[in-house]
Amino acid sequence: MRSGLTKRALAVASMTLVLVGVGCSSPPPPKLVALEMIQTLDDPAMGSMAVSSQVVDCMTAKVQAMTEEYVAAIAATPDQLTVDAFSAELAQCLAADS
Repeated sequence: MRSGLTKRALAVASMTLVLVGVGCSSPPPPKLVALEMIQTLDDPAMGSMAVSSQVVDCMTAKVQAMTEEYVAAIAATPDQLTVDAFSAELAQCLAADS
């Protein structure tokens, strides 16, 4: 059950990057959007999709270590494999929390 929940939580973060790539004419930087979305993942309002604050901290650190250009490239790509690789990198935080 937790695996399905964490996949949905990761989908929130990775889909945000994709949506920023096709959003309004002057969207905020994709890295900022990703960080803001990650910060919502431990919100009790997320219900069963919520993750621990340790997972949020880990994901935040991973994204902060990435360059703006790298995150923007992920947001702009139509390649699902690239988005999946980004999600898998964040998923390492979930494995560390188990």
